[in-house]
Amino acid sequence: MKIKKLSIIALALSFVLLISCNGLSPVNAREQQPKGALISSASGKEFAEVAEALAPKISPLKYSRSSSKPAGALRFACDPSSVGVSQYEGGTIANCKKKDLEVSDTDSALVEIKPGAARAPHWHDTWEQQTLISGKAKTYLIDEKGQVNVEVLTPGMVAFLPAGMTHWTETVGTQTAILSLSFPAGFKTFELGDSLIQVRKIDNDCASSSNLSCNAKPKSPILIVKDGLI
Repeated sequence: MKIKKLSIIALALSFVLLISCNGLSPVNAREQQPKGALISSASGKEFAEVAEALAPKISPLKYSRSSSKPAGALRFACDPSSVGVSQYEGGTIANCKKKDLEVSDTDSALVEIKPGAARAPHWHDTWEQQTLISGKAKTYLIDEKGQVNVEVLTPGMVAFLPAGMTHWTETVGTQTAILSLSFPAGFKTFELGDSLIQVRKIDNDCASSSNLSCNAKPKSPILIVKDGLI
């Protein structure tokens, strides 16, 4: 009887180890037993009791999955401050272009306008969407009739500016205004200051080299202002 018990224990250990090492199910393990094995001499009840007693002592197999990002992974997020920041006296402008976001059909910008400063008047060949992240700002828009429209933006507010309409934004209060902007990919910006300089260049007065305005350089896109642009 003692030898019979030992045989059952040995078979049970072999059975459990076979499952844990080879990933076999109990059915497959039983099917792979050679004909005439001692397992046939043990009762099903005795075998089940021994297997149940031993099973909890066998630790489950552990595996690790690599968390590293595969080469050539899809870029679907972009930090404008890490791509390129243009700094001006009155604030900063940072951009994320379509080349930085493969899945995007828009270009994005993060604009910071310091207290007492304003984004100079300009327009685009596409629409622009503004979302104020923090601070307080006032956005001006000149519509097709030449009327100046004003909206005061607080955090979370969204402003939509149609293509071709001159607009600008200034900070309200003592906190820097931070805006998130989005445009269709490949948008172009036209600065009003640049246009005025071009007009001066073709003015008849530019025939005289003494006219300093002929050699004027474009102003900063973000200007320091005292009482606003209007």
